Amino acid sequence: MRTRRLLTWQALGLGIVALVLMAAMVVLGLWQLGVYDDQQHDDAQSQLARPPVPLDQLLGPDDAFPGDGVRPVTVTGRYLSDQEFEVRDGSTLDVPRAIATPLETPTGSLILVVRGSGELRDAEPPPTGLVTVTGVLEPSDAGGNGLGGGRTTDGIRIAALAQDFARDLYAGYVVRTASQPADALEPVRPPFPQPSRWAGIRNLVYAIQWWVFAGFVAFMWWRIVADLGVSRALGAADQDAARAHPGTDDEPSRSVG
Repeated sequence: MRTRRLLTWQALGLGIVALVLMAAMVVLGLWQLGVYDDQQHDDAQSQLARPPVPLDQLLGPDDAFPGDGVRPVTVTGRYLSDQEFEVRDGSTLDVPRAIATPLETPTGSLILVVRGSGELRDAEPPPTGLVTVTGVLEPSDAGGNGLGGGRTTDGIRIAALAQDFARDLYAGYVVRTASQPADALEPVRPPFPQPSRWAGIRNLVYAIQWWVFAGFVAFMWWRIVADLGVSRALGAADQDAARAHPGTDDEPSRSVG
């Protein structure tokens, strides 16, 4: 009975209209979701586009990494080339091999600098003397071990690497984008920072709203078809009652005289 009710021309016509409206709403929701993704990307990109600031304005040798610390910085110091190491297959950097070298700052502490891609055994040495490094300050990686054989590790996790250096390490590291004097290694693209959770949030709400509307259209189609079926069933029942008792409602009552 229900299947027959859904296959009426009226129900099918309403279904086609509902499907068109739902498809349009789904597309509008996907479009708003794409705008949200673009807003997230632009927000993250804007963090990397900010002008660099001196490292010590953001992070001191004994400071915890700041919540908004992912940004371009400059730092001047001397590379300790005999203490550099290789990062293999790290989850943060997008290269299979990278060279990281500690840079001694005027504070006497060390900031780890990812100078570029390559293998430790074939890496070009870092510039000597005072070097000014420009790069992106990154927080300590979530995973990574201390230096193993051949001075290699699988991630720059400061807490794990601190035991391998005689001096204090900053609570973050720098991915080099430029230096003066120039570095012979090919720079590594800095990891993409996490965007603000609020960037493009209005578009995300709009996307969800359109999909809720699509669900509401489906519900209304079902409700209208159900109501039509009930009305049709009541009409049929009235007709059956009229055939069973002909003249009951149409003939006037006669008085007995």
